[in-house]
Amino acid sequence: MEETRKKMNPLRIFCKNCGAPAGFDIIRQTYSCPNCGQVSGIQEVQRKMSQWRDLNKKNIKAGSAGQTLEEHSCPTCGAQVIFKAGEASGTCDFCGSKLIRKDLLRPEQMPELIIPFFITPEEAKKRMLEWAHENEKTPEGQAVLSNMDQFKGYYLPYQLARGPVAARVTRDETQRSYYCDGYLDGTAVNTSKQLDNLTLNAMEPFDWSEARPFEYGYIAGQNVKLSDISGAQTEKRILQEVEEDFLPEVERVMQTEGVDIRLVSGNLLTMPVLLPVYFIKAKFNDKGVTAVMNGQTGRIAVSTGREKKSRPWLWNWFLYTLGTFLLLTFLFGNAWVGLYITSVPFIIYGVMFSQNGSEVVRSIVLKTEAAKAERKGNALSIAEGEDVLENPYDNTPVFRERNDDGKLVPVHLRFYPLSRMVSVIVNTVVTVFLPAIIAAFFRWVSMKEGEKFMDCFSPGYGAAWYCIAFILVLLYLSKGLRMDAFDHPFIYEILENGKEKLIGDSDSRKLTVLSMFGVGVKDENGESWGLIKTLRMMGGMGLFLGVALLFILIGSTAAIIM
Repeated sequence: MEETRKKMNPLRIFCKNCGAPAGFDIIRQTYSCPNCGQVSGIQEVQRKMSQWRDLNKKNIKAGSAGQTLEEHSCPTCGAQVIFKAGEASGTCDFCGSKLIRKDLLRPEQMPELIIPFFITPEEAKKRMLEWAHENEKTPEGQAVLSNMDQFKGYYLPYQLARGPVAARVTRDETQRSYYCDGYLDGTAVNTSKQLDNLTLNAMEPFDWSEARPFEYGYIAGQNVKLSDISGAQTEKRILQEVEEDFLPEVERVMQTEGVDIRLVSGNLLTMPVLLPVYFIKAKFNDKGVTAVMNGQTGRIAVSTGREKKSRPWLWNWFLYTLGTFLLLTFLFGNAWVGLYITSVPFIIYGVMFSQNGSEVVRSIVLKTEAAKAERKGNALSIAEGEDVLENPYDNTPVFRERNDDGKLVPVHLRFYPLSRMVSVIVNTVVTVFLPAIIAAFFRWVSMKEGEKFMDCFSPGYGAAWYCIAFILVLLYLSKGLRMDAFDHPFIYEILENGKEKLIGDSDSRKLTVLSMFGVGVKDENGESWGLIKTLRMMGGMGLFLGVALLFILIGSTAAIIM
């Protein structure tokens, strides 16, 4: 019986060949059997969902016969809730307003899946009180303790989304955009406008293996809320939740929190479901507080009304300044001298990094560890920890680029491989010692027999250029290098055997020796960037500075060999 129930679950895809559970292969974007290798394809999901939907409508219609359920609409917040006839509450649990009775509930409004409550109201109240006492010194803990009389259990409306999602990713301080995609599985989005969706997301995941076909018996005597947002609002919430799912991987690949994700949903299949939630929604010290508990697992999440603001570029500013200070201290052998000279790059780094550097704002939600509730006899036990209830569905995005054959393929992106770091060192050395390098060449070709190379070669006389070049190198390392690296990545195609192959021509990832001057490296509009572009944008002043730099270079070169 239990096995039959699990096979009825439309969230499970089974192999057509051997009957084993099939998993989704994010790289190949299809369902495949880990047992025999049979590929099911995404169409199998659509076919099974369609069959399930038709069968479930018939079951719901048959099960509704003789049910005396009524729908009530709140005139203030618009919440749609269901109660057994004669048992409707006199007030709305979401805003406190009086309820208005409506017509008998239509069976076609009901969900297709439901996860039943596993934790009883008494057990849930005890667990929430324990959390509140542990956090009683916080405003949120005090708010929960003061409003436990409003603690209620509800079946809340969700839409379960399944299907492909793609995104364009951009990074602060760069011009290039990247493409990534994923396949949603087990992504549930709340469709109640009265509750904070971010807080509800924080109490997930649910154990979808326990999802069951909807039957009226599950909601008998229970509070039930219906969806009250539009289809467009639901899709927007789905994309917002997907962005949260994509964000950790995108930030890891792009090596910063300063990223922008633009999502586009594909042919998404959605299914209405009811999920068990205990919650408190109340005012405390003139601030709204929402505390929720997963009615299946026991995980708790509480909104704070506070936001975390960060500026990712501040870390770069600090690290670059520290690195410069340590380098100068090593070169001069004196920390005070190093600190004094570092004041100049400190200002330069601050100006360069703050330009186009975004402020990242994230809402703060307090939450317990992921949880899993189990019962031994009548005793409830709740295990907590990161791995206690893992999501069996992998929603991690995969980055893709076009390979040498023009086909869109999964890739790994690398921005600072060893070859590039060697190029960075060459760029820096050549820029600083450019007059000495030029002078050495002329000295070598003009040497007469019997002369020593150093007789007419004094590198120390190029100090004028060295001082200017030091500032240019700071600009290059703090701005040019980063723009160059993230606009011209090393792209490795992920092959089916798990190996990687470097794709793209050398021009797509090169750092030329004079790239900081805008030579050899182009932006997405085909224009060179760097010192040359900066001087050109400055007009007459840029021309003057360019000529001055050229004269300093020529003068320093001549001074070295005279």
